[in-house]
Amino acid sequence: MSNIRLAIYLQSGSLATLWLQLLSMREAQPMVLISLPLLIFLKLWSPPLLQRPGWLPNGLLFGLGMAWLTQISLGAMSGLLISCANLFWLLSGLKLLEALQPAAIRRTGLLLLLAIGMAGVFAQGLGSSLMQGISAFLAVGSLLGLELGAAKGRGLLQSLLLLVSVSLPLMVALFLLAPRIGPLWQLQTAHQTGLSDQLVPGSIASLVQNNSTAMRLQFKGMAPPPPAQRYWRVMALNEFDGRRWSISKAEPSLASPTPPTSEALLPQQLVLLEANNLHWLPWNGRGLPMPSEIRRSNNGGLWQPMPVQSRIVYSLVAAGPDAKEPWRKLPSRPTDKYLPNNSNPRLKALGNQWSQLPEPEQRLERAKRWFLAQGFRYTLKPGLLPYRDALDTFLFENKKGFCEHFAAGFTALMRAADVPARVVIGYQGGEWIQDFGNENGHLKVTQADAHAWSEVWLPGRGWIRVDPTGWVVPSRLEQNLFNSLAAAGSNADQRLLFNAPGWMRWLQGQWQTLDLNWNLWVMQFDQAKQEELLRKLFGAHASRWQGTLLLVSVAILLAVALVVLGWLQPQNKNKLRKELDDCLFRLGITPQAGEPLESCLANKGLSSEFKQKLVQLVMAYQEQRFAENHSIPQRQLIIQLRTLRRLNKTNFIFQFRMRAKSLIKSAEVKLQVLNQQLSNIKVIYQDRKSERK
Repeated sequence: MSNIRLAIYLQSGSLATLWLQLLSMREAQPMVLISLPLLIFLKLWSPPLLQRPGWLPNGLLFGLGMAWLTQISLGAMSGLLISCANLFWLLSGLKLLEALQPAAIRRTGLLLLLAIGMAGVFAQGLGSSLMQGISAFLAVGSLLGLELGAAKGRGLLQSLLLLVSVSLPLMVALFLLAPRIGPLWQLQTAHQTGLSDQLVPGSIASLVQNNSTAMRLQFKGMAPPPPAQRYWRVMALNEFDGRRWSISKAEPSLASPTPPTSEALLPQQLVLLEANNLHWLPWNGRGLPMPSEIRRSNNGGLWQPMPVQSRIVYSLVAAGPDAKEPWRKLPSRPTDKYLPNNSNPRLKALGNQWSQLPEPEQRLERAKRWFLAQGFRYTLKPGLLPYRDALDTFLFENKKGFCEHFAAGFTALMRAADVPARVVIGYQGGEWIQDFGNENGHLKVTQADAHAWSEVWLPGRGWIRVDPTGWVVPSRLEQNLFNSLAAAGSNADQRLLFNAPGWMRWLQGQWQTLDLNWNLWVMQFDQAKQEELLRKLFGAHASRWQGTLLLVSVAILLAVALVVLGWLQPQNKNKLRKELDDCLFRLGITPQAGEPLESCLANKGLSSEFKQKLVQLVMAYQEQRFAENHSIPQRQLIIQLRTLRRLNKTNFIFQFRMRAKSLIKSAEVKLQVLNQQLSNIKVIYQDRKSERK
């Protein structure tokens, strides 16, 4: 297989790997996902005539360009960076199609590396990074194989692995020691994939059918909460218009208190939150939020100024009074009892009956007994509710619903009973992932764990959590959603009750652990973590020497890299010829291309002693090189050549005379040529002069 063909195969594999990674990215446009495998197929299995630079690539480029402009004009692609990335991904396939010569293959390899880098801008997870690394490995391998020439197969793989092993230490040094700066821009690529700041019947039921990860939590210095206590609140909704619950637009926020100086030694929760385009962050309601720009609202929510448009990490430190949930003691507001007029009359009538009870705790207990006696059914498909008096229809007629139906109905009943109440949306539950080989682990919370519950305000106790879904289906608080649906006898939801085998869930859990650590310690390695690492390694004043450490490390690694990369240069396998050429060069003899060695030595003005020995060695070399049965071993011949070279070094006067004779003879030849040219010019001049006469 030729080097060009091998490079084409490697670049096709690189592009195919990149295409597989693009399949999981929402930024990749359908036109790119369809075109790339087609271009790879045309490159590998179409006739060479179709691959030449000409009508086919230009026609494809024109057609795809027109489709591109159409998509942009119709608003199918948003964002200049996304459009440029899709353009690079598509151009890498088109360039591969017409790459036949080494120069074109080199350009294709560089374009592939740029396209891989563009994919890394949008996807930095562990799986995506591995796919991008494999794609880049193949692209660099194609360029290396094209330059090394004779190296193929195992030799190319060894050279490529050597190149990677040299590059990795330099990359790690730059990653750990180079100053960390914030991003120059924020990618506006996140979509609404989780909870919303409004709650209508059916909103969470449609969300929980998405099993994508919402967040992952690690617990340091503390045990994870039991399943029934795994509530992660996001927003408290206290405004109600008869059908829709929403967050108060005028809700004030409170700044978080000053963090303690020894927060690293305190128990804490570490949260890795996926992008959801919300300002509100999930938490269990207790602890000090870090970093300091996170605020805590009066309704018990965590709020940050920028929406979560990319994966973020924050922690909850169990420190000071914040560990005791002080927001629960805040008094209620008039909006916490509001019910709109002319809506849900039966609900209001029932609540008015309960309001005759003297204590709010008695009304709460009456509501619990009423819910248990009604025979409510827990299902993802409760059917459509009318726009008007929807809660009346659910509570007194339909009696089928999901968590948002029970939370909304109970909260409205409590307000009708003159008890302040609000709806809280967030997540409940989660799957504990045990790390392999140790006692650590993390809690994985998915969108399928989305949940809604209620909070009521009781005198002397403040806001307490009440989950009416737990009254209807107690297993919902201990088990996951799918098992709870099965326990409730929801036959319509059996299609969701697929359980993977145990070994598959174990492998998935270990992969998720690796991905969590990748995101925590690599993708979230900011300036604060860098300073902490340097303090651990080099002491309290390590930041002063950061620049020196960086320069010294890079200099040492570059020196090692230059030495190792020298080994990648094409080596002359004929060591004997290399020694012979070196010996001739030191004697001032440089054979021309195609010139026999005997004629090269004939007219060089060498002494008889040198010429005789050199001719003998040349004859022995030719015998050893071309004859089937040679009498002199290669090692012995190399020793003789080196001996002759050392003898030449000791005879400096003879070497100087020989070199001088060579220069004089060369000058004489040039003078003869010059005299001949002057004679020719003189003859031509005389001829023209005679012609004029």
